[in-house]
Amino acid sequence: MSAYSTIKKIIGAIDFGHEWECVVKGSEIEDVKQDRQNTVMIEGYDFSEKAVYFEGRYLPFSQIKSVRSQPSAIRIRGGGCGIGLPVFKIRLDYGAQRPVVLTVEEKESADKIIKMVCAGNRDTTLEYYVDPHTGLRPEKISPPLY
Repeated sequence: MSAYSTIKKIIGAIDFGHEWECVVKGSEIEDVKQDRQNTVMIEGYDFSEKAVYFEGRYLPFSQIKSVRSQPSAIRIRGGGCGIGLPVFKIRLDYGAQRPVVLTVEEKESADKIIKMVCAGNRDTTLEYYVDPHTGLRPEKISPPLY
């Protein structure tokens, strides 16, 4: 048995009996347990064909209006040398005041997540972040990432 299948079984055991809360009320997936059977984990977030699962909640791809990846940094409290660790923040806008923001370390992971979201909802707008030092602005002005 591979390490991946062992991890999936452990997560499945933890997931047993857990009630997942939909971020968008009224847009719940009919059978969440069945949907979670075929999830792919990318840097701590689970992705199925229908939704992204995180922190006991899920966001259906059908509700995502736009997605954007942006280079950023996180600071570690009480450690480090004052320089933030480079990360990518993926902003999933679903029409609420505060979008869902996923944080990943690798650019390849950010690209995979964007592809999965866009494949799950063909109507999702893909926004591009451009370095502010170039003078070029994103296609759409977005609120700051949280």
